[in-house]
Amino acid sequence: MRYVCVVAGALALVGPSAFAQGVPTSVAQTAAQPGAPTDPARLAVARRVAARLLPPGVYKQLMSGSMDAIMGSVGGAMKAMPLGQIAQMGGMKVEDAQKLDKIDLTQIMAIYDPRWEERQQLMMHAMLGAMGDFFTTMEPELRDGMAHAYANRFSLAELTDLDRYFGTPTGAKYAATVTTIMTDPAVMNTMRDMMPRMMQQMPHFMEAATKATAALPPPRRMEDLTPAEKARLAKAMGTEENKLQDPKGTS
Repeated sequence: MRYVCVVAGALALVGPSAFAQGVPTSVAQTAAQPGAPTDPARLAVARRVAARLLPPGVYKQLMSGSMDAIMGSVGGAMKAMPLGQIAQMGGMKVEDAQKLDKIDLTQIMAIYDPRWEERQQLMMHAMLGAMGDFFTTMEPELRDGMAHAYANRFSLAELTDLDRYFGTPTGAKYAATVTTIMTDPAVMNTMRDMMPRMMQQMPHFMEAATKATAALPPPRRMEDLTPAEKARLAKAMGTEENKLQDPKGTS
């Protein structure tokens, strides 16, 4: 279920930035220096641009539109998960880990929880619906942040050009769909088809993360802490020192 949250979060944030990412470098060179006050004239036009790109209710629509594609990817992702490779990275012997590659998680879930798919669908509908409600309440703030970003990155002339373009039938259509186009079946089907391949690459992702932290010392255990540190930790966690213990799975 974790990857579903990632996909949903990405959908929520990727749309409004898509237009800016496609702008040539020469256009972005007009960006204001960090910390510089925003030009009121630029900001006024930028607010109109942001209102076009992030209309009210767009995130609710975004979350609703992504539902079917996300649900369609669950089974394929589970079947593609390389359990053996992941288990080897976790310390399991090669001969034992190889046995896991023959396991079909969907068959296991069908026995363990016959209503697993229905349960996942209900959870996804509830979660994405709640996320849509949350982002809807945040839209005014996001719209304001976007307005300042555009005012800092585009000149007044460029912002005026954008505002004028978004006032045309083609521009208005583009602005209204630049975010929700990520939920178009053509895009979502591609994302769904990518999910099994992404899961197959999970060992590579995990290996990269392990290598990145290889030079760091391991997290300390309780026995490594001084009495003063244990007292501080207990206070920070709102518990007693004699109840402190190492996280499960640490050695």
